Amino acid sequence: LKPLARFLVFRRCWSGSSHLHSRRRRFEEHMAVDDDDDEGFLPYPEKSQWKDVAPVKQNDGPHPLAVIKYPHGFEEVHDYFRAVQQRNEFSDRALRLTADVIEQNSANYTVWYYRRRCLKELNSDLQAELLKFTDKWARDCPKNYQVWYHRRWLIMEMADGIRASSKSQEEKDAEIKELGDRELEYHTDVMQVNDDFKNYNGWSHRQFIVSKFGMWGKEMNFVEDLLRDDVRNNSAWNHRHTVVKNTCWPVTPEVRQREIDYTMAQLRKCANNESAWNYLAAFLGTAEGKVAWDSVPAVVVLVREILAQAEDPKLQCRFAVEALANIHQARGETKEAMEQYTLLKEIDKIRTSYWDWRMELLKIAPAT
Repeated sequence: LKPLARFLVFRRCWSGSSHLHSRRRRFEEHMAVDDDDDEGFLPYPEKSQWKDVAPVKQNDGPHPLAVIKYPHGFEEVHDYFRAVQQRNEFSDRALRLTADVIEQNSANYTVWYYRRRCLKELNSDLQAELLKFTDKWARDCPKNYQVWYHRRWLIMEMADGIRASSKSQEEKDAEIKELGDRELEYHTDVMQVNDDFKNYNGWSHRQFIVSKFGMWGKEMNFVEDLLRDDVRNNSAWNHRHTVVKNTCWPVTPEVRQREIDYTMAQLRKCANNESAWNYLAAFLGTAEGKVAWDSVPAVVVLVREILAQAEDPKLQCRFAVEALANIHQARGETKEAMEQYTLLKEIDKIRTSYWDWRMELLKIAPAT
C-alpha cells in the first residue's frame, strides 16, 4: 500500500477498535451493576423474563425501496423495544432494555425519552443514573446531544427533589449550589478527557446549568483560564460574551472599555485571531451596547500597529484591514473606506462578492 493508503487503513482500524472497546466496556460495566439480570448476555428470545413479549418487527411497507442492513443485535433490541412501547410498559426490564437499545443507537431520541419515563415511573435513583449510566456516555460520546439533554433532565429532577424536601431553605440552597458546582466541574472534566474545548452540546449544557442555578459569578475567571490555554477558542470567546450579557447588561462604559482592553491585549499576542476580532466587533459599531469604531483611540492605534507589521499590503491581516475600513466609515471617509474594501478583495478573494456588497452598502449609507 502507498503511505497515505496505509495511514487511512490504520486510522480506520484504530478508530473502529477504540469504538468497540468503549462499547464493550460500557456493556460490561452495565452488566456488572445490574444484579437483577442474570441472563444479560443471552439473546432476548432466550431470556426467560421476556418469554411473554412478542417482538414487533420494523414496518418498512410492502415494497421498501432500500432495506437497511442493520448490525448484529440492532434489530433484535429494537423489535423488543417496539413491543414494550406498544404495551406502554415502564418496568425494570424495560429500563434495562433501553440501555441495550441506546448501546446500538445512542442518537435514538425516542429511547432516551422512554428511559426517562421509566426512571420517573419507577422512582429510580437518579444519582446512580447520573454517575453510572450517563457519565460513561457523556465521556465516550460527548457530541451526542441526547446524552447531554438526558443529563440536563436528571439535574433538574434532582434539583426539584431538593426543593420539595423538608429541609431548611439554607440547606436546600446549599445542596442545589453543590449540585450545580459538580455539574460545571463535570463539563470541564469531559472537555479535558476528550481534549475538546469547543463542543457545542457541552457548552450549551454548561450555559443551561449556569443560567438555571444563577452561577454566572465565576464564569469569567473560567473563560480567561481557557483563553490562556488557547486564545483562538471561539467557544470560550462566545461564552465570555454570554457572561457579559447575563451579568453586566445593559453594558456600562466601564465594562465595555474593560472588554475592549482585554481583547486588544489578546490581539497583540495573536493578531490573526478571528475570534478576538469578532469579539471586539461586539462592542464597536452601531447596535445596542456598542460605540463607534473611531470613538476608542486605542483601537485605532492597535489597528495601525498590526497593519504596519506587514511589509506588503497584500500580506496584511485581513481582520485589521476590515477594522480600518470600519474606522474610516465611522468617520464618513468613504473614499478611504472604499480603498480598504478594494484591498480586501485582493487579500481575501474567497469573499470578493461579500466585499462588493459592503462597498455597495457604503455608497448607499456611507456613515455608520
